[in-house]
Amino acid sequence: MTSLNSYREGVQCVNRKMNIIFLCQPLSKNRMTIQYYLFDLDDTIIDTKIYAEVYEPLLDMICKNLKITRNELDKKAENAGLKKNKFDRWDSGELCKQWDLLEEYYRILEAHIKVLPVLKDNVLKTFERIKAKGGKIGIVSNSMARTIMGYINKYGLKKYLDFVFSRDDAGCKKDKEEYWKALTEKRHLKPSECLVIGDDPEHDVKTPSKLGFKSLLVSSSEDFDKICS
Repeated sequence: MTSLNSYREGVQCVNRKMNIIFLCQPLSKNRMTIQYYLFDLDDTIIDTKIYAEVYEPLLDMICKNLKITRNELDKKAENAGLKKNKFDRWDSGELCKQWDLLEEYYRILEAHIKVLPVLKDNVLKTFERIKAKGGKIGIVSNSMARTIMGYINKYGLKKYLDFVFSRDDAGCKKDKEEYWKALTEKRHLKPSECLVIGDDPEHDVKTPSKLGFKSLLVSSSEDFDKICS
């Protein structure tokens, strides 16, 4: 069991642009016991530049298979209830899943995973520090399980991980409370003993905090130095 130094529960700050509240950097003199360190995947431990690289080839592949134009693809995606992400791009995995093109999707994505270096700095060092102090590590992600495993296998992360929890396991994404409820039930976790580490104020902080999870919002790999320090 490990502890996170200098954590003040309830210290908050406001992100005015997004009009939400999230927990700030730990400040308390009290030491809060943490057993599980739950890491987001995309933009936290993995650089999402890889998705920008594969986006155009994937959309071309989808349009070719469906025999439609890009404008027609946009309309089909909207009609299917899909939404663009913060980069104003469709989730290409969701598009391919919607139209039964996942094998083609992974043929392109996994080829890029093999050649593009996308593991962020300090990840391995942070994982080693957590394990050395007896902590447990999980990946909690909006990505599909096969996607997560592609990165785990490439970078040899399996030896550090106690579990992986994907949107496939939850049946929804992390902005839904159901995701976190499913996580606690299936992994037998106590939210008060978990620290969620991620880059998204809504998915990684606001929603899990409603169920009692503690959170650390990170914007760069240097923020990992706040963990287990």
